[in-house]
Amino acid sequence: MTEKKKWYNISMDVQDSLVYFILILLCGTVVLYPLGIPLNVTKETREYYDALIAVPEGGVILYDEAYMVQSYVTGSEITMFRMMFDLIREKDVKLIIVSSCVDGPLGGAMIDKLLAEGVDKTGTTYGVDYVNFGWLPGFELVLSSISKNIQTVTMNDAYGTPISQIPMMKDLTTADIDVFCFSCSVSADPWMRQWGPLHKPILMSGGSSLIAQAMPYYESRVLTAYLNGARGLAELEQIYGKFTIATALMDATNLASLYGIALILYSNIRYQMGRRKMQ
Repeated sequence: MTEKKKWYNISMDVQDSLVYFILILLCGTVVLYPLGIPLNVTKETREYYDALIAVPEGGVILYDEAYMVQSYVTGSEITMFRMMFDLIREKDVKLIIVSSCVDGPLGGAMIDKLLAEGVDKTGTTYGVDYVNFGWLPGFELVLSSISKNIQTVTMNDAYGTPISQIPMMKDLTTADIDVFCFSCSVSADPWMRQWGPLHKPILMSGGSSLIAQAMPYYESRVLTAYLNGARGLAELEQIYGKFTIATALMDATNLASLYGIALILYSNIRYQMGRRKMQ
């Protein structure tokens, strides 16, 4: 039976474990402490950022959180929420949050999670600066109600307060909304069908698989801008200058790729050196 080769007196079995341990250490460290490795920010991400910060003083943003399971687990939407709350403080912007998530109450739970744990709400007042309608069943029917009359989308907010008792909703109409934002992982069609005829800026955050499907809307300027999956979220954080899990995951991906390349190069060099010794 052939004895397994050793490297610096380390057995092959331990070497295999060491390779994976270093990979886990590299990725785990940057997940906890994002590095913000520079990324090439695409035109579409820049357009998304520009459209969001272009909301006028006292304007209104509507954000539909419908990213479903992956967003709930990772909290990847947190950057958008933080940017919007910064706009509330800086420009007295009003924020309407809703979830038409086809996974049901998970969308509302995602919003509550982000508002409770991830967003600095200092200097803002619920019901005056922002409102959370939570998850509303009906999906495209919800989007249709928003497009026609925001006052009819629900009777109460996510916490049971009648819409008539929410100060920022008094006399507010769909026409007053300056930008419509949504995240999704299914299809952009429902949002485009309902919100496209309003001729207002529409911003999409969606998985990479949706981009090809959304391109006709983007190229015809019905869709103003989009974020391309996890990469788009990380690019947005590069512009924004604040790093969260989106940047951490991209850092981990990049480091894992560099580590893999380094292992391939090292293995080939060792192999060639071994062949020369045998000649």
